[in-house]
Amino acid sequence: MTMTITLLIDGKEKTFNAPFVSTRRLKETLALSEKIYDGINIETIDEVAEHLVEIYGNQFTIDELFDGFPANEFANKAIEDMQRVLGNFEDKVKN
Repeated sequence: MTMTITLLIDGKEKTFNAPFVSTRRLKETLALSEKIYDGINIETIDEVAEHLVEIYGNQFTIDELFDGFPANEFANKAIEDMQRVLGNFEDKVKN
């Protein structure tokens, strides 16, 4: 379950791997996913971006994420990584 993200920083593509993802991140991801389903706004985008930075162990800044990741792929990447953190946790809780 390796999560990677590639950013354009100083004109060069840099790929980052997410380190160990703790249960604390699971809890934070679950709370954030509930917020997202209530609707997206500027504050939510900021929260999602900050969460991605934290998932990747602060290897890059929120500004590097905003400036170096394609806008048209941001929502898909955020949801994909959040789903990876959640795994099938929600399904197991429902059953």
